[in-house]
Amino acid sequence: MTHLVAAPVATFGIADALVVLFYLLLVTGVGFWAHLGQKSQRDYFLAGRNLPWWVVGLSIVATETSALTFIGIPAAAFGALKYDEATGYSVTGGNLFWMMLMSGYVLGRVIIAWRIIPLYFQGEVYTPYQLLKRAFGPRARIVGSAFQLIGISLGAGVRVYVTAIPLWAVGCTIFPWFTILHGILLIVLVSLVYTAVGGIKAVAWTEMIQYFIYISGALFVLFYVPSLLRGELAAPSGAEGWSAVVEVGRDKLEWFRLGLEGETFGARVQDLFCGPFNLFMGLIPGTLGIVLAFGFDQLNVQRLLGCKGVTDSRKAMLLSAVLIAPQFLLFLLIGVVLFAFYKLNGFDFGLAPWDPRTPGVAKSDYVFPVFMVTQIPPVLKGFLISALLAAAMSSVSSALSAMGSMVTMDIYRPLRGALASVRAEMTLSRVMTGASGLVLGAVAIAASRGGQNVIDLAFTLAALTGGGILGIFIYGLVHKRGHETPVIAGLVVSLLFMLVLNLTWNPSLIPGVTSAPLWPRITWPWHPLIGMTVCLTVLYALRPFYPASMDRGIDKAEASETE
Repeated sequence: MTHLVAAPVATFGIADALVVLFYLLLVTGVGFWAHLGQKSQRDYFLAGRNLPWWVVGLSIVATETSALTFIGIPAAAFGALKYDEATGYSVTGGNLFWMMLMSGYVLGRVIIAWRIIPLYFQGEVYTPYQLLKRAFGPRARIVGSAFQLIGISLGAGVRVYVTAIPLWAVGCTIFPWFTILHGILLIVLVSLVYTAVGGIKAVAWTEMIQYFIYISGALFVLFYVPSLLRGELAAPSGAEGWSAVVEVGRDKLEWFRLGLEGETFGARVQDLFCGPFNLFMGLIPGTLGIVLAFGFDQLNVQRLLGCKGVTDSRKAMLLSAVLIAPQFLLFLLIGVVLFAFYKLNGFDFGLAPWDPRTPGVAKSDYVFPVFMVTQIPPVLKGFLISALLAAAMSSVSSALSAMGSMVTMDIYRPLRGALASVRAEMTLSRVMTGASGLVLGAVAIAASRGGQNVIDLAFTLAALTGGGILGIFIYGLVHKRGHETPVIAGLVVSLLFMLVLNLTWNPSLIPGVTSAPLWPRITWPWHPLIGMTVCLTVLYALRPFYPASMDRGIDKAEASETE
């Protein structure tokens, strides 16, 4: 299919650049505003426990909505874009099955609000891993935090790479030498400035602003694209606008899937664990995944800790539960309208390096960025790029803040054995935040070398350590206390098991190996549940040999949690 109208000409003018510059100055200014009045770690890491609950709720949603959502979720609904010399361009797959995960995304938040949040307001808690010290001992805290640092680095690093895709798209229209590496460096540096200066207060308030920016941008695209489907771009039947979207993208609008499809028992089991998203994935691993991400991951918990108390923290979590499903539906529908547009206008973007004929790249991840730089009018284009940066930087800044606080509070303090001055610790926190930026940049560069869909890649990497973390926290909630040796063993064995499992699905990752996968790949929502099961198995196997100290308890606040 050739281009009919609206040829893909990449532009980014002065007006667009001014809009993006204004946005970058805005978030940087918020960071310096948040810095005013900071006198202690409590101000830097907890925002003085004075954050409004509605700011925290919107901040939670913004973090979950990274560039991974802004680009990867529309790509999931769009489908896989491929090119063949004989048949030309084609798109396979694409649907709204992501909505099946929303049941767990909401249920998990309710569980967190009811059961987990109260634990964080028993004493002065800075990170979830202080609870591990209460339940198991100081070494469990250090090792648990170190494992989670690995998970955050891998998952957030992929998000940095995703952020760099639209920056690359824009940069190439102005500077021919601009590469994906320049995009990665730019997003890390900008996020570092306001995060390192303003701490969690800057993160929460900028993310609240970013939420409204990217939601406005997404709504604009959702209604703008159908307005283009008129005249020569009408559907074959002559339908225009939304009617054309429905006619052309009808197959993409399928949203409900129970799972267990297949004529034999084996086929049904394989479909449940290895097939597309289904209701069971949402209710079981989806719920557990959210409990992990928002109950025990400093990436998200740090905001809840900044609330005034349990009630406000619960309000923030429940607000995010109300907003999350409509938001994912919004981005999925963007993928549907983009498919309708390119189906009628032609899939050949005509732009390097996004030419679908180039092998080795998950092309559907480029569809939305290409549309931004080729089809959006001036000024609005700048606003939309700012919206994408808003979604992206919200997650990057959260990761930087979380990693800085974990290194300082969970690793440096316990290992040092004594408190440094407040000034020295705050300086260390900012240095560690900067070092975290280097780590995320390195992971992002590595991720740019692969061809896997970015959504799958990010969640697969995060699950390497996530399942073990989930397992030890659940064990602590059930038994209140335990010995740290089984906990550390459970984390290590879970990580090794997940690494080996992923190598059986991707033998080509082993140098010199070219064999096919040993068995069908299990879909990523199940990965944390697998890691959790392995970890709990080790814990219960070793439990009889390592009795717990009776003076410990996950719900026992110490005299001074700040040590």
